[in-house]
Amino acid sequence: MAKTIVGSFDTFEEARQVMRELQQGGFPQSDISIIANNATGQYGTEGQLPKDAPATLSDTGSGAATGAAAGGLLGGAAGLIVGLMGLAIPGIGPIVAAGPLAATLAGAGAGAVAGGLIGGLTGVGVPEEEAHVYAEAVRRGAALVTVRADGARAEDAAAIMRRGGAVDVERRAELWRQQGWERHDPASDPYSVDDLQRERSLYAGSLGVAASESVAARSQAKRSRPSMQRDPAFDEHRDYFRMHHGEDYGAAAFDDFEPAYRYGWGLGNDQRYRDRDWSAVESDARRDWESRYPDNTWERFKSAVRRGWERTSAAVERAVPGDSDRDGR
Repeated sequence: MAKTIVGSFDTFEEARQVMRELQQGGFPQSDISIIANNATGQYGTEGQLPKDAPATLSDTGSGAATGAAAGGLLGGAAGLIVGLMGLAIPGIGPIVAAGPLAATLAGAGAGAVAGGLIGGLTGVGVPEEEAHVYAEAVRRGAALVTVRADGARAEDAAAIMRRGGAVDVERRAELWRQQGWERHDPASDPYSVDDLQRERSLYAGSLGVAASESVAARSQAKRSRPSMQRDPAFDEHRDYFRMHHGEDYGAAAFDDFEPAYRYGWGLGNDQRYRDRDWSAVESDARRDWESRYPDNTWERFKSAVRRGWERTSAAVERAVPGDSDRDGR
């Protein structure tokens, strides 16, 4: 019997990479969906929703909306995400979505998607109780990937999601319940960008991962955060890395990625990797990273590692005088 496998991710980039790996693993694109919070407007263009969009999708409770890009493409020439739509959902705000879930949300005659995202998720096979947790995760900045699979393929899909950084949403939900949350409320106010940043700060120090198999037992795994070697020189550039983090990783907690920036910074200070192109450095860096931190996926952290390496190289170049300086000319 087919099951719906759901993974919740802190960044759209992680979700997109998991979609890529699912397709490379033989899962049909027609069975895969993605939905992501788009409060920043990063994944769509400003504009109006289609005239035939369900009424509940055009009223976010805050006046926010994203441009509709039905039939659009995100992910490059490989066509990994086709038909990406910009929608606005009550209680969540702007989102982007593709796949069967997007069709359920935006399709004409969908009964105005009763319950907003709850209705969309249950429509693709997610039990209602779990749908409330996943809908709230999107409200709080998450990106979801769902895939329909049966038998051993269901576990294969769950394993891909775990390796890709799927978070333990039940652990997250416990944090929300401690704040008084009970169920997702479509009448609640969408989170602002500042709200999302504050939300992510609650997750710093927790890298629990899991992928959920609806109607099946939930597999869980934990990842430990890489240790950080303090370096006063790095600390002088910390604000720069924070800026890069905000551009590349959005609402994900900076504390989760700081060790990767520091790791890259250390590579840049290693004589073996100076004056070399990143293409010549990456394979060694990845091999070392994966041997040290097997539970922290390279694909998730490599952008931070590279930026740390590049920033160190630039700092070294500025610190070393040129030939004319050494000659006193």
